Amino acid sequence: MKRPSVLGCAAALMLCVASSCGVGVDSTPRILQPSSSTSTTPAGPTSGRVTSVLYYVNDGSLIPQISELADRSLQTVLEADLLPPQAGSEVDGTLSSIPAGTRLIGLREAAGNLTLNLSSEFGNVLGLSRQQAIGQLVLTATERSEVSSLNVEINGEPIQISTPARGDSGTVTACDFAPLLATEDDAKSAGLSPENNRVLEARRASLSTRC
Repeated sequence: MKRPSVLGCAAALMLCVASSCGVGVDSTPRILQPSSSTSTTPAGPTSGRVTSVLYYVNDGSLIPQISELADRSLQTVLEADLLPPQAGSEVDGTLSSIPAGTRLIGLREAAGNLTLNLSSEFGNVLGLSRQQAIGQLVLTATERSEVSSLNVEINGEPIQISTPARGDSGTVTACDFAPLLATEDDAKSAGLSPENNRVLEARRASLSTRC
């Protein structure tokens, strides 16, 4: 019996490779389509607005006003309090005793004490109006748990602060201005919103306990 020749086996092998041994081969190349996978890109930080409590004057009493601000930093909150109250507030008699044009030059905070350096315009307010103006700032700043007392400078010069509770002082607290805080009857006369009235009631209760 004849054995297949080596040349014959080689020829058969080449024929099998050429024909892919029965596996079909495309005659023309194809472009591979990219897979349709999805990826999620984290959204960038969104800018929003927050609320803070600012104090203003209504018929001689200090009242809170919940206001929308860009953030709750002390600088942002106090700079907002230097401005007039929200548009329309003057209709119900809510005003600011802080002189127009007053700017916050700087602030320093140490161990719960906050020093405000205000521009020269603040020197234009005297007497009871100055008490109200400083009362606005003190009650606004001490809404923050980290602030317990306040000093005021005008163009870097410390000033003595006249208070309704204990006369003149270089350092004041919210207790010094508690007599100026609106009473329940004052709040009704001012037409405070339910939200602002709740803030006022909570502040009166807090000062009554602490002072």
